Amino acid sequence: MFSIVAVCALLLLGSLTHGEDQSAPINLWAPLEDKVVEEMARLDKSTAEHGCHATCAFSVHTDLSDYETAKAKCEAKSFVGFPTHGGMKLASIHSELENRIATLMLQYAYGGDELEGSRYEGSSNWAWIGLEKVNHTESRPADAGKLVWEEEDWEWVDGSRLNENSYTNWMDKNDVQIQPDMWKGEEGDEGFQLAARLFRKTREMKDESGVWDDTFKNTLHPYICKFNVPVHYIVYPDLLNWYEAKQSCEDKGFYFAKIRNKAENEKFVAAAQLAFKEDRHDPKFHHENWIWIGATDLNEWNEFRFYDGEEIGFTIPWARKQHDNKTTKEQGSQDHVAVSRWGTWDDSFGNDWKRPYACQCNPNGMEVDEEMERINREWENEEERKKQIKERNKAEKERKKEERKRNKAEREAKKAEKAAEKERKKAEKAAKKAENEKKKAEKAVEKAAKKEKKKAEKAAKKAENEKKKAEKAAEKAAAKEKKKAEREAKKAEKAASKEAKKAAKKADKKASEEAKKAEKAAEKDRKKAEKAAAKAAKKAAKKAARKAKKGGEQIEKREDQWGGKWSNRGLEKREAPGYMRGLEKREEQWGGQWSNRRRRKHRGLEKREDQWGGKWSNGRRRRHRGLEKRENGRPYPWGLEKRENRKRPPFVPRQKRSSEEEEQWSRGASEEDGGMDPPPVPGK
Repeated sequence: MFSIVAVCALLLLGSLTHGEDQSAPINLWAPLEDKVVEEMARLDKSTAEHGCHATCAFSVHTDLSDYETAKAKCEAKSFVGFPTHGGMKLASIHSELENRIATLMLQYAYGGDELEGSRYEGSSNWAWIGLEKVNHTESRPADAGKLVWEEEDWEWVDGSRLNENSYTNWMDKNDVQIQPDMWKGEEGDEGFQLAARLFRKTREMKDESGVWDDTFKNTLHPYICKFNVPVHYIVYPDLLNWYEAKQSCEDKGFYFAKIRNKAENEKFVAAAQLAFKEDRHDPKFHHENWIWIGATDLNEWNEFRFYDGEEIGFTIPWARKQHDNKTTKEQGSQDHVAVSRWGTWDDSFGNDWKRPYACQCNPNGMEVDEEMERINREWENEEERKKQIKERNKAEKERKKEERKRNKAEREAKKAEKAAEKERKKAEKAAKKAENEKKKAEKAVEKAAKKEKKKAEKAAKKAENEKKKAEKAAEKAAAKEKKKAEREAKKAEKAASKEAKKAAKKADKKASEEAKKAEKAAEKDRKKAEKAAAKAAKKAAKKAARKAKKGGEQIEKREDQWGGKWSNRGLEKREAPGYMRGLEKREEQWGGQWSNRRRRKHRGLEKREDQWGGKWSNGRRRRHRGLEKRENGRPYPWGLEKRENRKRPPFVPRQKRSSEEEEQWSRGASEEDGGMDPPPVPGK
């Protein structure tokens, strides 16, 4: 990732060596320093809480550790705020670029190159790197001077052994290497100095990166790890929509993933396989099978670019029947790209669908090596071949279609020609037939015209004769009708006169009869009215006499005991046990009145006197009517006179009657009252 910067730095160095002031110090690594600092600051959003700082290839850890512990910690880590699926080891440095990056990271971690105390005092002045001496470690050569150095004795933790062509940056003095010296430890130190460390401070005048020094493995220093596989794509399984995924990448210090060629597409698939251990889901378009990347056609419909406007510069491996830019009323258009776990692309609804997403560490993409170049070339060649085959098939299909169209047109032309010939012959035949029909019609018309002319002349002559005949008949009929009308008029006049006389006579007779009849009816009504008035007067006189005659003590006694009423029912029934009741109770309940009628509710004296006028009737199943109604011409059963003149013995309660009174009372009730029962006595 930094090779481009290094090349630029070398070109810049070549151009500046020809400048006017060649003695002034020039920092050729300034662009690289800015790039590393920017990258570490960006990734601090993810790494700060984990006690480290990182780039896309290295991480620096400030927890002080001895060499073996630092080596173990690097190998145990797979997460530094973001996943490093390939793992990491204590840093192996194989170039000035990598050494410069490691130095810059150490300086960033401690806020610059100012040392902690003197060079060898402060633990943070140095950082462990993954280089150690593996041969001749038991003793220091007797004839060795300050420097103890054999390349083949030293080995990186990634397994590479140093040789004369290997990159090293051991400490020197006046351009003479003075480290490693394999110094023997004093009391408290372990054996000899056998592990390499990187110095944080650099000499600006020499424009160098951090120098190396060998030291004891039990010394405590920060340490630098190197990722076994540089981090580029990072796939997160969290389900978000497209916009949320883009924001999440930025919040973590990354960029939304871009895939710029077929080789990167395969790297993307490898990163997805590391993120998802399980197999892909069914069905094919299950959301967890597809991963959001930073491509869309929002700026120009059906022209997919990366979210920042960068064009996609290779043949996109679309899924079968994709992209389709499907549009719905609820979700809008499919304008955002997702890539499957197996590498095919699809356009999707970025607002609604929630899916895993991918971020990338380096915004400039991967450096294309020979292998990646080969993959890209083969992919484009294959796609070009498929495109040519497709175009060829399409052209062949179009050719066959045109040929079929041409053959069809020829067949249609021949068919049309035959049809035209047939129609021509048919037209000629029809024309000839029409000509014959025309001549025949002309003859028929001429013949018919002559015939019609003769017929018309004959008819005209006949009509003339009929007209004359009709005129004569009309004259004759008119004369006959005139005579008949005169006769009928005379006859009608005579009949009308006769009917008028007859009707007048009949009306006079009827009026006379009606008058006589009305006179007789009036006479009859008058007599009837006189008779009714006399009868009513007679009844009123009798009633008044009867009332006057009754008066006195007898009436008072009867009214007190019976309320003006009594019953002549048989003595046997009156004497039956429980029949007679006390006078007091009867008078309280019935107000001195009682009725012997069965199935009848007894009513108080006041109501009975109001309705019956002080009278009562023993007639069974008969409604009693008031005196007023009886006096108006409705005779009461057994006669008003008989009932009013009837004498009854005074009522004496049974307990107080003598035998003579009992016999008289019984006889009077049975004979005079027709055997009616006496009224029941209350209490009996």
